Amino acid sequence: MKKRQNKILIIILCAFITIGFVATLLTPSRAFSPMENRTLAQMPELTAKSFFSGKFMSDFEKYLTDQFFARDVWVGMKYYCERALLKQENNGIYISGDRLFMRFDAPEDKRVTANLNAVEQLSQTTGVPVLFSLIPTSAYIYADRLPKYAPTYNQQELLDKAALLPQYFDLSQTLLGARGEDIYYRTDHHWTSLGAYTAYRVIAQQLGYEPLALPENGVAVPDFYGTLFSQGGVRGIPPDEITYYPMDNLSLYADGEDRPLYELKFAEEKDKYSLFLGGNWSTAVIRNENVKNGEKLVIVRDSFTNALAPLLAQHVSELHLVDPRYYKLPLAQYVQENAIDRVLVLYQTANFVQDSSIVLTARP
Repeated sequence: MKKRQNKILIIILCAFITIGFVATLLTPSRAFSPMENRTLAQMPELTAKSFFSGKFMSDFEKYLTDQFFARDVWVGMKYYCERALLKQENNGIYISGDRLFMRFDAPEDKRVTANLNAVEQLSQTTGVPVLFSLIPTSAYIYADRLPKYAPTYNQQELLDKAALLPQYFDLSQTLLGARGEDIYYRTDHHWTSLGAYTAYRVIAQQLGYEPLALPENGVAVPDFYGTLFSQGGVRGIPPDEITYYPMDNLSLYADGEDRPLYELKFAEEKDKYSLFLGGNWSTAVIRNENVKNGEKLVIVRDSFTNALAPLLAQHVSELHLVDPRYYKLPLAQYVQENAIDRVLVLYQTANFVQDSSIVLTARP
């Protein structure tokens, strides 16, 4: 009787795998998953070289995983099953009520030291004043909301090391003081527009500017599910809302073209955060037609600056943005070619300890 039951289970399993495999091959491949917000693997090309090297089978396995029939349904079922088992982490994302957190593992000391040294070297290689700050992740700001016993890196260690640099100024205490507000998205790793404004007030003062009041013309974009939601395969959590502030006095020039300050087509797509500046550019310039002081500030940054940049741009003639992940030349060259007056290095902590391109930026 037991052997018969085992045979039936094996037959059902084989039938399920076969049907799923055939359905996957017959269903048109998707290039992009809106739910996971990422590009999906495609059918690899079969050649003698790729077959005998094992590359074809490796790529084919990725293709089947990404294109498996009704993948979004299975991902959702996996999430609900794991929640029923009281599991509070999925794919490096902690789930705590209606808020998601990115797991932050301890970084390599060698990388941290190299990046901090690179920031310090920028003062010498660029020949202009340099300021530097780090933005903690939401797990630092809302540490008491993390699942009990959830392992996470103590970001204060990194902040303390950064504070030893003469260029450094602190944002963490100001953000901690505002933790009662919605300064980070619940489903995304970025700060909200309110969080960016909270930091802007400190940054503006560090640069010698009088902070402006938060604009009253905010436009809300509903139904935002961010990177943490996508990465964690999460279901059943209410969406966030993005707010942006139209600023007619600012114009954006990025990667050789004039572009809108807010790319509103993204308001209708999954990746709604990309409406800020239209996403990440290797270099970009925001010009302010109302400011005639001729001052040019460059921010060496990650995507957190996208929501912040329009606010800081209110104080300078030109606000330049450089993303070292895509801009591979020394910053000193950019500073000289564009007559930059000052440099601000601004990174989220998790991005800072992983980005190896910062060191290249500091070359003379």
